[in-house]
Amino acid sequence: MNGRANRDDTSYYWRMIRADGLGGARALLLCLLLSCLCAVPSRAQDIERPIVRVGVLAHRGWNARESQWSLLATYLQEALPAHVVRFVPVTLTSAGPLINAGGLDFLITNPGHYIDLAGQYPMSVLATRKRSLADGAHTLQFGSAVLVRTDSQLTTFADLRGARVGAVAPQAFGGFQMTWFEARAQGVDLFDDPADLVFYGFPQDAIVADVLSGKLDAGIVRSGLLERLVIEGTVPSDSLRALNANVTYTHPEAVSTRLYPEWPFLALAGTDAAMRDAVALALLQSTDRGLPDPWGAPVSYHDAHALVAAFAGWSSPATDVGNPGTAFVLWLFVGAVGVLGLAGGLVVIRARRGGPTRAAKPTRDQDTVSLTRRETQVLAQIGAGKSTKEIAAQLGISPKTVEFHRANLLRKFEARSSAQLIARAGQQETRAIPET
Repeated sequence: MNGRANRDDTSYYWRMIRADGLGGARALLLCLLLSCLCAVPSRAQDIERPIVRVGVLAHRGWNARESQWSLLATYLQEALPAHVVRFVPVTLTSAGPLINAGGLDFLITNPGHYIDLAGQYPMSVLATRKRSLADGAHTLQFGSAVLVRTDSQLTTFADLRGARVGAVAPQAFGGFQMTWFEARAQGVDLFDDPADLVFYGFPQDAIVADVLSGKLDAGIVRSGLLERLVIEGTVPSDSLRALNANVTYTHPEAVSTRLYPEWPFLALAGTDAAMRDAVALALLQSTDRGLPDPWGAPVSYHDAHALVAAFAGWSSPATDVGNPGTAFVLWLFVGAVGVLGLAGGLVVIRARRGGPTRAAKPTRDQDTVSLTRRETQVLAQIGAGKSTKEIAAQLGISPKTVEFHRANLLRKFEARSSAQLIARAGQQETRAIPET
């Protein structure tokens, strides 16, 4: 198989995975096949060289000839001449089974996905991405953008009540969980309050397109995507804007939430130590090598851990959309059950095929914390990332009064920091104390 055929097959199988949705046994099998295809040497002299497989969360889809990761793949190949470097597209649900099958040495993904996977598959952070901005600067942070049309009447998270909202998936960090976290801190339940919550899967571009066309009132995507689509000419300039846009005054991109650390480059347990060190060194030297998105020393993912913990405490297995590892086991199980009675087995498992899916409602923690009206307001402002002075100005009270209410909130939620406060507030129900 020559290099061109290899790239075409990669694109073909990625399209099949997209058509199959986020999960399912078929997606897992296709990812495993794709890993093998990506590892096929394109030149005869590559046959004797060991393969380095790097999984990449393909949140915008995958085209092997035009992938935004192609420059990094080329750079790592030059840095590791004794190896054959292959980049493998993965989804939120195919990555785990692929790791379990030994199909990856390294992984590039979002912080939430990393934290979820690390609970089952040991891995270490080698570097954090320094993503390029339109003005040539770089950022180590990103957020979530809730996009609406410029002429929309929606301006705040509260306006999402009764709206048609699109997102990637419940497991998507920038494509859902960040916004869920901020919205809930402001009293909006994204599983309850919108008239319709639709999960699209990847690529995120489809969500933006449906907001632009009016099929959605709002779409949740990672920050930076809107600006990239404008540069690419896919979205007209000034046609879309972000809700809650005043959440940060320093980030140059449209963003609706607080900021979290950029994507990590991960080494999986069992990866050859010498190879791991060579890749880590190459990443840390990438700043001076002309890459648009170089890599720097790992940053703290503490805030991302707090968000993931909050969502895990709130959600349940009912919110999982097509976990391929589970689906694969169930698929085999149904095959066995078919001998005894296939009809009964088919009741156990029903395949979800492509297209956006309606949200499943999660179960809720039954713990209830009673809050005054002012405590609820202060908690919402803390959840929005506001400082004590900003909260005081927003609510028309003194900074000392803000700190008084903050201390009460920490006590009621048994938290020791604002980050822990928000995490625990996301795990527990609140009840308004009637005013006398």
